[in-house]
Amino acid sequence: MPTKKSSSSRPVSPRKSTPKKAPAKKAAPKKSSSRRRPVKPTSPGPGTPATSGTSASGTSTPGRRIFADPIYVPLPPGNVPDGEVSHYDAYASVLQKIPKPRISNLVMQLAGVIGQDAVDAIKQTGRIVFHSVGDTGADKEFRVADEADVTALMVKDLANPIPAERPSFFYHLGDVVYEFGQPDCYYAQFYEPFCMYNAPIFAIPGNHDGMVWDPSMESLQAFQANFCSPTPTHADNAGSIMRYTMDQPGVYFTLEAPFVTIIGLYSNVVDKGPGIISSENNPKYKNIVSDDQKNWLISELKRLAPIRKSNQTAVILAVHHPPFTGHSSTTNTLGADLDDAFKQGGLLPDLVISGHAHLYERFQRDVNGIKLPYIIAGCGGYNLSPFGKASDPNVKVPPSMSGDPSLQAYFKTFGYMKIKVTADQLAVIFNSIDANYGAACDSILIDLKTHVVTEGKKGREPL
Repeated sequence: MPTKKSSSSRPVSPRKSTPKKAPAKKAAPKKSSSRRRPVKPTSPGPGTPATSGTSASGTSTPGRRIFADPIYVPLPPGNVPDGEVSHYDAYASVLQKIPKPRISNLVMQLAGVIGQDAVDAIKQTGRIVFHSVGDTGADKEFRVADEADVTALMVKDLANPIPAERPSFFYHLGDVVYEFGQPDCYYAQFYEPFCMYNAPIFAIPGNHDGMVWDPSMESLQAFQANFCSPTPTHADNAGSIMRYTMDQPGVYFTLEAPFVTIIGLYSNVVDKGPGIISSENNPKYKNIVSDDQKNWLISELKRLAPIRKSNQTAVILAVHHPPFTGHSSTTNTLGADLDDAFKQGGLLPDLVISGHAHLYERFQRDVNGIKLPYIIAGCGGYNLSPFGKASDPNVKVPPSMSGDPSLQAYFKTFGYMKIKVTADQLAVIFNSIDANYGAACDSILIDLKTHVVTEGKKGREPL
């Protein structure tokens, strides 16, 4: 268990905000001093709210999307519900049915969210940049500082004066809210920490987003309300914070953007063990987890295969549970299911990103002569993993773990990924909030034509 911190990144603000619906349970507040301050984005760019009035699917929608508050909104003391952990053991791994998509078209266009002008501006720079990490929720008062520190650095990136270096969105890898994805936890764990993140936030659900503590509850109800709403609108559980909901087509979907396509999957609620995206031909799963998601994945891979082979887009697969966790000759059942989909779909992604494990790990598999990176970044602020080895900021892989040749980097620290993609290259940069690790403490550069993966130098972004 990590050492609990009493420091916070929250600056003093001229106004306070109280959520419209007060959380049912409150944790005792703790005073803290400012350690890092979120920096408000000041330069317009790809992350500026869209004014085009279009939805992600290209249809007309009323009004204007709002991504961030004009000023910082502090978290009122004691507004961190405890997450109903007393019910955890009973329902933590009870598989849940995957909600049907909101609409039939599961391909979402970035242009429909930020506007065509912003997308054209991205193309003009010759690259797209975005953030990604999972497991950000802070269900205890002492965890808020860690999540806020990660968010602060991400917000600072948005203020980069160089358009080509400014992230266009944040892709969340799941576990937005702990422990059971409750609606009244979204204010303290999501809307308030990201109140100044002036760019879209897309998300796939994590196991905690889908868990329920009573069989009468509907799994992923709050997640869908906040990320899959029919029309972008102000959410009731956002209080006075002005971020609008996202209108993703479903809990699994494809996001198409300049230079990159991200396929996002939902791997259900299993806590200890691999996630599940299909029935895996197991009769006991057939009536709970259908094969719809996997069949859709195969069809998407088939659709994207000729586009990728003509080098028109990089393809990233995002799934909350890690499908590969070490030793180049082994995969878990989720990994085997994905491998089967890759084979049937005729396309291997360029990168696989996940959360779930509360640390940063980078693995590399050799798949038919192609080096495929699998990166786990579940270090967005919830809690560092109490299991496994400690890490050394100056050593990529602890000597005690060097027996696994597929493990390329292992860091137990809070942070986030910055991903950059051009027509020919894809870079992943991991930034830690801990000065001992620092910015770009791990990075790789993928040549999209040759599939060669090159490790970057510490402290330098390779692209």
